[in-house]
Amino acid sequence: MSATLTVHHLSMAYGDYTVMRDLDFTIDGGEIFLIIGGSGCGKSTLLKHLIGIEKVADGTIFYGEEDVNGVVRSGHVARKFGVLYQSSALWSDLTIAENVALPLSYYTALSPKEIADLVSFKLSLVGLSGFEAHYPFELSGGMKKRAGLARAMILDPEFLFFDEPSAGLDPLTSKRLDDLVLEIRDCFGTTVVIVTHELASIFAVGDRAIYLDAQSKTALDIGAPEWLLRHGTRPVRQFLSRGACDV
Repeated sequence: MSATLTVHHLSMAYGDYTVMRDLDFTIDGGEIFLIIGGSGCGKSTLLKHLIGIEKVADGTIFYGEEDVNGVVRSGHVARKFGVLYQSSALWSDLTIAENVALPLSYYTALSPKEIADLVSFKLSLVGLSGFEAHYPFELSGGMKKRAGLARAMILDPEFLFFDEPSAGLDPLTSKRLDDLVLEIRDCFGTTVVIVTHELASIFAVGDRAIYLDAQSKTALDIGAPEWLLRHGTRPVRQFLSRGACDV
């Protein structure tokens, strides 16, 4: 089973401005964990802290027994993280195969043939077999997301991180992406962390969710989405029942 990710008394800040304070939670191996909340509450900032892009203002983040900020830049932990960014972050001048192969070229000494075989395999997993030679501009929005997912999966990471994966997608394409996320978790035991405000996705894939509140600058609730809908604090129940918050 994947290692746990433990957050203890985490505070996030930019200079004198505090984004969030005193966050405490553990992400268990093999679960789909959601980061939810209104606009400006720090959802994407928290994700950046979890993968070591941002340094903590206070507190600790541990991947298993290792401090994420202490070792992530060495590549020891970073290669165990796969990240799908909101924009997919594909290089426009590289083919889809070349985009997906980038982590292999950076972190491994595999031969070109071995890399090509792995890239084709991961593209087939996300339904893009045969698109190796295409460029990002030739793909639809949903296909770009799946190509980004193939790249995030290429090193067989224990953790996959998604930043608003359904942004810009129509409901049907978004549902297909949700189904793919569930398949990946179920088949490979991957732990998945998703920043999202999409209500359909929250209830379709989430095992647990943490709600970040911009006003109090801390987490109001954490639990299964269905439990939060019934028993969460009032802002959380409003967010999950009406979707009327400014997200």
